[in-house]
Amino acid sequence: MRRREGGVIKLLFDIIGYYFIITGSILCLISALAMIRFPDFYTRLHASSKTLTGGTISILIGIMIFKWELFITLRLLLLIAFLIITNPVTAHAIAKVAYGIGVKPRNIVRDELSEKEER
Repeated sequence: MRRREGGVIKLLFDIIGYYFIITGSILCLISALAMIRFPDFYTRLHASSKTLTGGTISILIGIMIFKWELFITLRLLLLIAFLIITNPVTAHAIAKVAYGIGVKPRNIVRDELSEKEER
């Protein structure tokens, strides 16, 4: 299903597509700044995984709006689903391995994971 070339509808789709791409780019920039700004490994991991997921998905949605072809849209939707599933899992796995090798969080109030291991 292709949209009509030219006209107000194309302009509207272009504006929406640009909005998603610019929003995604800003989120990716925030992720890069968080990697520099935050104090320890775990806050950096949390900030980067959340904003990179949102930013990448937003950019992919913008590309879907620009292209608007069935095959490309389905591939991008599959890629978005893959990102939604794998990014939180990999961030959790990286954090758990880092804790296991001794990377301790800064300013921790209560360490529930070490209490769990002691039992």
